[in-house]
Amino acid sequence: MIRAIRAVMHYFLHDLKLKYKFIITNMILVLVPTIVIFVFLYGRLSHIIAVNALESEKALVNQTASTLEATANQIVYVMNSITSDPFLSRATYTSDVGRYLAAEENWEERGEFYTNINALIDQEFITAVKIYLPDSVDGQSCDDGFGIMEPVKNVRGSYWHGIFSGSPKTVSLFCPDFYLTSWEIQELGDMAYIKKFTNIANREAGSAYVAVYFTRSYLQNILRQNLTNISSSYYIVNSRDSIVADSNSVLAGTYFMSYSGIQKNIQNTQDFTTGKVLGESLYMGYRDIEQTDWRLVSMIPVNNVFTESRKVLFNTAYLYLVFVVLACMAAFLLSGNMAGRLSKVVGTMNQSRDKMPEKLKDNADRDEIGQLVNNYNQMVQRIEDLMEEQTRTAEQLKMSEVKALQAQINPHFLYNMLDMINWLAKSGQQEKVSLAVRTLSGFYKLTLSKKNITISIREELSHVSLFVELQNMRFENKIEFLVDVPEEILDYEIPKLLLQPIVENSIQHGIFEKETKAGSVVITGWLEGQEIVFLVSDTGVGIQPGKLASILDGTSESERGSNIGIYNTHMRLQYLYGESYGLHFESEYGHGTEVQVRIPAVEYQEKV
Repeated sequence: MIRAIRAVMHYFLHDLKLKYKFIITNMILVLVPTIVIFVFLYGRLSHIIAVNALESEKALVNQTASTLEATANQIVYVMNSITSDPFLSRATYTSDVGRYLAAEENWEERGEFYTNINALIDQEFITAVKIYLPDSVDGQSCDDGFGIMEPVKNVRGSYWHGIFSGSPKTVSLFCPDFYLTSWEIQELGDMAYIKKFTNIANREAGSAYVAVYFTRSYLQNILRQNLTNISSSYYIVNSRDSIVADSNSVLAGTYFMSYSGIQKNIQNTQDFTTGKVLGESLYMGYRDIEQTDWRLVSMIPVNNVFTESRKVLFNTAYLYLVFVVLACMAAFLLSGNMAGRLSKVVGTMNQSRDKMPEKLKDNADRDEIGQLVNNYNQMVQRIEDLMEEQTRTAEQLKMSEVKALQAQINPHFLYNMLDMINWLAKSGQQEKVSLAVRTLSGFYKLTLSKKNITISIREELSHVSLFVELQNMRFENKIEFLVDVPEEILDYEIPKLLLQPIVENSIQHGIFEKETKAGSVVITGWLEGQEIVFLVSDTGVGIQPGKLASILDGTSESERGSNIGIYNTHMRLQYLYGESYGLHFESEYGHGTEVQVRIPAVEYQEKV
C-alpha cells in the first residue's frame, strides 16, 4: 500500500504534465467540497422543484379549464341569444312554420332576426349558424337569402341527427367533427353546438334544430398554449367517449381514458393522481367543463417533472464548472509562460496522430521553443505540399482511367459502321454510302472535336440521334427513336458518350433480338433535386432475371457480342462521381428494359 502511494506521488510530482498538476490541485481544493454539498442538497432540492412544478401545472390546468368554460359560455350565449329571440319563439309556436316564415308581413322582423344572428358570427371562433327546418316546411321558406335556414334533410345522414332521432330526451349536444357531415365541416365549421326544437303547436310536423358552428383549432390552441413540455398532453373527452380536441393527437390516443374511467382512475378534480398508462408513470388530473359534457384531462409524464429539477441542478453545476475552468486557466497562467508554450506544442503534435497536422501560430520568439515551433510549421507545410501533389496525381490518374474506358467505346462502334458502309458499297447503294459517311463524319466530329470528358446534354442527345440515324441506315429504319428531355436541363454537363452505349445496347441486345427486328427507344430526363435523372426505355426482348446481375460486371455476353460499352459506361460514372452512382437496370423478360442514370446537376462550361 505504501509502495503504491509512493508511486502515485512520484508520478504526480515528476511525470505528470504541469497543466494537469494544476487541474488536479484545483479539483481537490474546489470541486470536491462542492460535489459533497451538491449531493447533500440534491434530494431536497429535487423535491422542492417537483412540488413547485406540480403546483404550477395545477394552476395551468385550472387556467385552461377556465378558458374552456368561458369558451363554452360564449357558445351557449350565442345559442340562447338565438333561441330566445321572439321571432323564433313565435315561429315554433305556430302550427305552420313554413307559412309563418314566408308571410310578407313577417319579412321585416325575419330580416332583423337574421341580421342579429350574423352579428354573433365572428369567423375566428363562431363560424356559422344554421336553423334546420323539418321536412314539412316547403323549400321556399328555407330560401331566406341569408343562408341561415336549411331543410333538415341536408343533415339527416349525420351522426348528430342520428343521436337526436335515437334519443328523444336529448335536447342539446356538443358535437366533435365526426358527428358532422362533410358538407358541414367544409362549409360551416368542424364542431358544433346543436339544440333541438319541437313545434309545440304541431308536434307531428317534426323537430327543428339550431346549430352553432365553431372551430376545433380554436380549442386546440387553448389546450396547447399552457403546455410546459412537448411530452405532456391535454385532451377533452365527452360523455360518449369521443375526443373533442387535443394538444397532440398521438399522445391523446396513447393516454386516452374513457369518460367514466377518468373519474374512476383520477377521482379528485382538485389535485393530481399518480398512475401508469402503458407502463409509463404519469401525473393525471381532470376538470369538468361547465355547461358541457366535456372533461379536460391532463397527462404529465413523471420524468418530465424531474427533468426540470435536473435541469436546474445541472445549470447550477454548469455555472460552477465555468468557475472551475476559470480557476484552471488561472492555474495555467501561474504555471509560467514556459510550461504553457511547451504544452501547446506537445498538444498540437499529439493531435496530429489521428488527423492532418495543423500549423502553430507564427511567433517571433528566438529561444529553443520558438525554433521548435518554426521547424514544426515547416514540416507541416511540407506535408501539405506532398498531400496536394498526391491529390493532383490521383485526380490525373482517375481522369486517365475515365478517358481509357471512354476510348474503348469508339473502335467498337467504328468497326460496326465501317462494316455497314462496306456492305452498302458492295450492294451498289452509292447514295446511302455517301449519306452514311457524312453522318458518321458528323458523329465523330461531335465525339472527337473536344478533348474534355464532358459535354452539354444538348450535344450528347444530338450525338445519340446521329447514332440512331446510322443504325436506321443499316437496318432499314426499324428503330423508332424518341427524346423527351426538358429545355431547362439541356445546358447541364454530362460525361461524353454516356447515353450512346446504353442506346446501342438497347438496339443490339434488345430490339434486334426480336423476330421482327423492330422496336422503339425512348430517352426521358428530368431534374430531381441536385441530380439529373435519365431513363432509357426500349421495347426489346428484355433481360432474363439470371443475367441481370452480370450486366454491369463486364461478363455478360450474347450472340451479338459482349456488353463492354455498358460496363465501361458504368465504371466511368463511378470513377467520376463515386460508387453511389452508376447504371441501374430494370427489365421484364419479353417486354423490354429500362436503364436509369443519375448524374450531379452541374451547368456545362466549355473548357478551352
